[in-house]
Parts: sequence; C-alpha cells; structure tokens
Amino acid sequence: MRKLSLLVLTLFTTSCSTPNKKTEYPFEFINSKTETIGSKTNKMDLYVPINDLNFEMLKGICKEQKENWTDGAFYYLVIFDGKGNAMFPNNPFTASYGIDEEPQKHIKAIFEFNRINGYSKLTSYSKNMWEGSPRSTEIR
Repeated sequence: MRKLSLLVLTLFTTSCSTPNKKTEYPFEFINSKTETIGSKTNKMDLYVPINDLNFEMLKGICKEQKENWTDGAFYYLVIFDGKGNAMFPNNPFTASYGIDEEPQKHIKAIFEFNRINGYSKLTSYSKNMWEGSPRSTEIR
C-alpha cells in the first residue's frame, strides 16, 4: 500500500509540475489595437501567415485567442497576405472593413468573437475578402 501511495504521489507531482507549453502557430503578429465604445472594450489583432495559410492552424490560434479574451466584448483576429498590407479598418471594429476596398483585397481570413453572446466565427476567403468565396466555421 505504501508503494502505491508513493507511486500516486510521484505521478501527481510530475503531472502538476509539468508546464503547459503554449502552441506555436505559423503566423506573425503585426499589430494590435483596442477601442472603447461605451463601457465595452473591443480588440483587433493583425497577423500574416509565415508560410502558406494552414486552415487547421488558423482554427487553433483563433481558439487560443478566444479562450484568452476575457476582458472585453468583441475580439477580432485578421489575417492579411503580407505585412505591408495589414491595416485597421476606418470604421469601428464591429463594422469590420465596411467598404474599404484596399484592405479587403489583402484579407485572407477574419475571426470574430463576441464574448457577451458567445458568437464565434472564422471566415476565410478563397482569394481575398473583396473577391473570394467565403468559408465560415464556428470556433468552439
């Protein structure tokens, strides 16, 4: 019995002391911006893929960011095709990029999370937001 207790204690200690390794995603962070509307804070992060856009990895980073967004209302993650093309919308974040044609020609995907009602959707585009067909996926 003593050996079993020692084994259980050793396994418990080992599993509790192992640090949680954060997953590395093949995206480069470009910039972040927050805006406050009334008492609500919204945040938008801009990224570019390091290599080709990997949809499964994109879903992973969206899920991780969703889990980490605990302080505000809306969170947006926008994937652009290149660093020089990454820009924030001229409109409030909740209106997305409206009719801003130039940035939409370089947006490959947008993730939107509304912490208040749980809405969580990733939309990627075959070509870009301006010209491509959208593909939407819920992020749970």
